[in-house]
Amino acid sequence: MIDIERIAPNAHQVLVYGEITREDALKFMDFAKQQAAAGEGGNLLVDMVSMAGFSWSVVVEELAHAPALMAWVYRLGRIALISDEAWIRSMARLESVLLPGVAYAVYDADEADAARAWVLEESDHPHAGAVSAREAGQDVVVIELTGRLDRDEAERAVDLARARLDMAGARKLMVVVRKWHGFDPDAALSSHVMQGKLELMGRLDRYALVGGPAWLRQMASAFGPLVRPEVRSFAEGEDDAALAWLRS
Repeated sequence: MIDIERIAPNAHQVLVYGEITREDALKFMDFAKQQAAAGEGGNLLVDMVSMAGFSWSVVVEELAHAPALMAWVYRLGRIALISDEAWIRSMARLESVLLPGVAYAVYDADEADAARAWVLEESDHPHAGAVSAREAGQDVVVIELTGRLDRDEAERAVDLARARLDMAGARKLMVVVRKWHGFDPDAALSSHVMQGKLELMGRLDRYALVGGPAWLRQMASAFGPLVRPEVRSFAEGEDDAALAWLRS
């Protein structure tokens, strides 16, 4: 089933729940055609968290109406898709690459508020707020990463860490990763991020990574002996242990 509603003068929400049928696909295609015929663009929020499945007739209908659908999609300013299924998010990210010129962001279920805020243009960046600083005293700077890290937030993380270290005169950094949803590839390719990381590594005495996927902590441990500061990784929830090590 799908429900379509206007949530702002320039934004619609498509709520998908249960199993998507051919009738649902036709309903959505009719909506897209009407919007295109009216010359309307705006933003679109697609919530697929409660989707239970789909029939292949849906795919057939989408392919049959692809030209009309694309005519409308390219009028859209922002598209946000929310799903708790990894394969749907992966397919959506691939689709976003194939739609140059369309601002397309993908969110996990616990990022629904951020998705809605972006579609309603209450935030300038799709994953704004993924990076924040936490007070832990003058001797240690603590940066928290929540959700997905895109290029804007990755660059902000570097700037925030640098500013906090300058302000406190600290040489110890702890990065806490919560609800990790990965990072956009161009975040890793940013020269601002790469140069910033090198600068930070050159000024730190100790660096602690708390939480995040196992591969991220393993990478931190593997590269630890190759960089100037002492590096140690900790499992999620071991904030106190990490702070104790940084201060030992």
